[in-house]
Amino acid sequence: MSTIKHQCPSCDGNLIVDSDKQLYRCISCGSTYDFDYFREEKLHDMGETHLSRDEFAAAVDTYNLILENEPHDFLALRGLMLAAANLNDVDELTRVGEAKHFAYNSKIVSKVLANAAEEDKEYFNEFGKIYADKKNLIRRNREIEELNRKRERTEAASRFDGDARYDYYFKGKYGALIHPVEMFISVWGAALFCIFLAVCFVAVFGRDDFAGSVLFVSIVAGISLLIAALFNFGKVLPQLKELKEVEDEIKELDAEAKLLGDRVLVLAAEARSLANGLRRSIDSFIKKDSLIEKDSIKKEPIKKPVSEISTIKKHQCPSCGGRLKIDSDKQMYHCSFCGSTYDYEYFREKRIHEAGETYLARGEFMATADAYEFMLKKDPHDFFALRGLMLAASRLTDMSELDREDEEGKFSYDSQMARQAIENALDEDKEYFREFANVYSEKKKLAEYTEELEALRDKKDKITSYIMQNNIKRNDYYLGPKSGPKAPPKASFIILSIVSVFWFFLALIFDVGLIGAVIAGEEYYVVLLVLGIIHTSSFLAVLGYNFIVIAPKMIKLRKLDKDNAALFVESGEMDSKINALESEIKKLSGGIRRTIHDFVRKDRAIVEQRSYR
Repeated sequence: MSTIKHQCPSCDGNLIVDSDKQLYRCISCGSTYDFDYFREEKLHDMGETHLSRDEFAAAVDTYNLILENEPHDFLALRGLMLAAANLNDVDELTRVGEAKHFAYNSKIVSKVLANAAEEDKEYFNEFGKIYADKKNLIRRNREIEELNRKRERTEAASRFDGDARYDYYFKGKYGALIHPVEMFISVWGAALFCIFLAVCFVAVFGRDDFAGSVLFVSIVAGISLLIAALFNFGKVLPQLKELKEVEDEIKELDAEAKLLGDRVLVLAAEARSLANGLRRSIDSFIKKDSLIEKDSIKKEPIKKPVSEISTIKKHQCPSCGGRLKIDSDKQMYHCSFCGSTYDYEYFREKRIHEAGETYLARGEFMATADAYEFMLKKDPHDFFALRGLMLAASRLTDMSELDREDEEGKFSYDSQMARQAIENALDEDKEYFREFANVYSEKKKLAEYTEELEALRDKKDKITSYIMQNNIKRNDYYLGPKSGPKAPPKASFIILSIVSVFWFFLALIFDVGLIGAVIAGEEYYVVLLVLGIIHTSSFLAVLGYNFIVIAPKMIKLRKLDKDNAALFVESGEMDSKINALESEIKKLSGGIRRTIHDFVRKDRAIVEQRSYR
């Protein structure tokens, strides 16, 4: 027995499905409902009703019942995909794209992808990729947030150590701080100055007593050096050692913060690129889904119970909340869930306009299009229906949102809907709809410029990231200890080259002398042999170290600098393009803002005027 969380039309209790007896039973009042509820059409309607009510678990149960008989049913699999992410409709994917939090049931998605028919796999793969990309984007943003928090903690620790380092300084006159190294040198300088004064004193007053003068200078020198040594080695050096440890820690923290910042820049560029791609994927998928839904008769294996049934999507039954269908022959609404019917009064223009406005306000744009297109079948020139289609074409819930969309830097619209509105409008309304379409065209142009600007900024961020990575690599090719100051290899290469030349001539002198001593039969040739071996070995060692160790580092460093120079040039070109595009966007944005302001005021006047008719 499978449970469907749907309410009983009699008492609102939960209904359960008895699969053996093929009927519904209410667990509260005991009412039963016959096998007619098991028609595929009924289950599809139930699934859509559950989705519209946020009853996602019930929707999953309903669609699973359909899939028991039709494992490849397109609409059931599509409904499961929506329920997996707690979405009422494909239109809500836009909300998913902008949400900071998102989750979906991966088991349901895997089941849908596995059960989809071959011709539907591309559609559901795109659907699943949107979910995966959104999850990946959120994961990337969380990683960025975590890295930023870690960098802030590291920078805070560095600042704390930076303040604490002054505790190891010495206080001078008027509160001036003296570095321990300066104090160390100053103390020895003071001791030497005392000795110098003693020597000067002896030179002036003690010239006749040499022994006494030497004794006096020795005593002064001993006391001065002893006091300096005691102070420096007892107090200054320990503080200098502790200060060095603090400064080394500050350097490590600063280096770590820099690495974290560089990593954040790289991830932020990737996140922006992923977000832009996700937005484009969602817009493209919604359009694709809309076309499939309009052509759903090819996908939906449902036999229509009456001829010429036209559905206004998501119009709910006042009794049970189920989806209503319009029987064009009988001129009435028919609830496919509870069986209620509603007379021709529902076909009045006012009702359809109210339904369209309700769908529009809720952001149910496909339902809005269905409602207004139904209205246009009766009156192809209906102003409010055409105006509603224009708003739905760009996914706007109200005319006031024309300005708000600019802040997001994105805009798109269904040009086919806009063209339909202009073509169907009365002659007296054509100018209004042309202006409306012109606003969309200009906003689309601005959105394309903004998208291009984002792409340029992403490219600039990547270039900056490459430069930073190269700068980090440069440190590997410098010479020196792991912690502490390092020197570029070029200076060392030049110095060692000079030393090599000097040692070469020195070794050459000893080698030539050795040859001469051997020829002359001198006994000291052994000394020359030893000195020749020492200096020749030293020359070869310095030369080998210079060309085996230092030269490759210098070559690699030069290549990095060359790459960075090219990247800096490219970055400058990006800056020029970005500045030019920002200027163009600013100018276009100002013009659009004025155009929208004038058009919204005109629209308000026209709507008020026509509402009184």
